[in-house]
Amino acid sequence: MAELGQIVVEHLPEVAVVALFGEHDISTVPALRTELDAALAANAHVIVDLSEATFIDSSIVGALFHAATPPSRILALTAAPGSLPRRLIDMVALAATVPVFDSRDAAVAYATKKHT
Repeated sequence: MAELGQIVVEHLPEVAVVALFGEHDISTVPALRTELDAALAANAHVIVDLSEATFIDSSIVGALFHAATPPSRILALTAAPGSLPRRLIDMVALAATVPVFDSRDAAVAYATKKHT
């Protein structure tokens, strides 16, 4: 059985970064929603970093979509090109709802430039 992933939240000066590590599926959705709700309550701008996620399923995409609507609740997503999370994000066209970046640095730069 695969090991469940971890969720780490980092509060930067202008954004909160919710980072997923490892594998995430329906079993980690409640924890993801809790962390997203807390980050959104504490900070107006949230970036979800999937660059260290090795697997996400449609339930995670659904949780991200829910948190991204109405637009601007989640400011940006980051996922490495070619990774499984990025392929799934591209397949369901999540970028039509929230900007997707190749790296965390690019997403943070976008967030701080757009909202300063």
